[in-house]
Amino acid sequence: MSSTVAQLFANITSIKSPPKVHRHRIPSLIRNMLKTLDIGKIRSETPGCSAKIHFNNAGSSLSPQSVTDAVINYLTREQEVGGYEAAEEAKYLLNSFYVEFADLLNCDESEIAFIENSTRAWELAVHSIKWAHGDQIITAENEYGSNYLGLLHIAKRKSLDIITIPCDEFGVVSLNQLEKSITSKTKLIALTHIASQRGDIQPAPDVGAIAKKNNVIFLLDACQSAGQINLDTKELKCDFLCGSGRKYLRGPRGTGFLFVNNKILHSLEPIFLDLYSASWRDSNSYEFVKTARMFECYERNVAAMIGLSTAVQYLSKLGINAIEERTSRLSSSLIAGLSELKDIKVLEKSRHRSSIITFTKGNIDAKILRDELKKRNINVSVCKQQNSQLDLGTELTGDVTRVSLHYYNTQQEISEFLQALEEIR
Repeated sequence: MSSTVAQLFANITSIKSPPKVHRHRIPSLIRNMLKTLDIGKIRSETPGCSAKIHFNNAGSSLSPQSVTDAVINYLTREQEVGGYEAAEEAKYLLNSFYVEFADLLNCDESEIAFIENSTRAWELAVHSIKWAHGDQIITAENEYGSNYLGLLHIAKRKSLDIITIPCDEFGVVSLNQLEKSITSKTKLIALTHIASQRGDIQPAPDVGAIAKKNNVIFLLDACQSAGQINLDTKELKCDFLCGSGRKYLRGPRGTGFLFVNNKILHSLEPIFLDLYSASWRDSNSYEFVKTARMFECYERNVAAMIGLSTAVQYLSKLGINAIEERTSRLSSSLIAGLSELKDIKVLEKSRHRSSIITFTKGNIDAKILRDELKKRNINVSVCKQQNSQLDLGTELTGDVTRVSLHYYNTQQEISEFLQALEEIR
């Protein structure tokens, strides 16, 4: 193990600079061609698939073996030569993080920052905006709970106004009402692309177009969409986009990312800084770096960062469009199966659904249902009404069961899940 790791890092340090091939420089016709997914091979590279049915990918997906190996190999190297020395050897691996995300999101490497989780990335973005008394923030009623708490907090501290746009009968934000709500005081539109508690896909490109038309900053929380559907920052017209590593990207926990459009960097002022994100020019002045890395700090979990980079590289080889097509097909199959069962109410309303499906089953408490399924080696999760005050709370739905599929799941697993669901009373 030790010699293998040493050789790995010796090979890495022999590479002077990584090749910089960006997906947005490849013609879109070639880039968007569907690849064929070898599900058997993918499952064999995912040890957790053999142990149980994992339908909790919106919580945390099962990592490929290559991701776990990358993390362990780096930690072993730290043990052998020291943390700083191992990081110096791994410069190429660390730089590949920015290359891989630039390709995934169709942006420049300078617009990517490594952040320890999606919520922290979201908070860093919001707090970097130069707010004035009475400025307005527009969000939607599907907003993720932690994000909405963050909005309440900054609104209280900075004397800001929050406007919450309802979702229509199809479960998506009302674009007409959103645009009508914009005033000269509107500074930010914050939207969750796919909510944790409901799998409808919000019309992010349309919201981005409205924001751009009105010269309003657009922050997109892609925590549940990154790795599940294609995200093109140019098509989305977003200024910020944040996401998590542990969910559909299949990376380690404690990892995330932040995209920051280069066009707005000059107007931002990060709330935290250190000698990595800024330079100390003289005893009384400093200057932020002129890239998205102004949001990073020097000390980080290097092994986890390498693990996430490895996960995105794994995803890119499979092709995001192939992944999106498969997860859509699996979720459609599951929804069709759920519709045939008694006492099942599916909460998603739109025609554009993700692989997140939430439902209630008669009078069975969602936590009890989760635990009963766990006894059958099936992982699902529960979305709490208390954490979704603007939609589940308003509808008095109660806690709901959430099933979230990924491309490595199978039709056989869906059939076994539906059978188990029918047996539980």
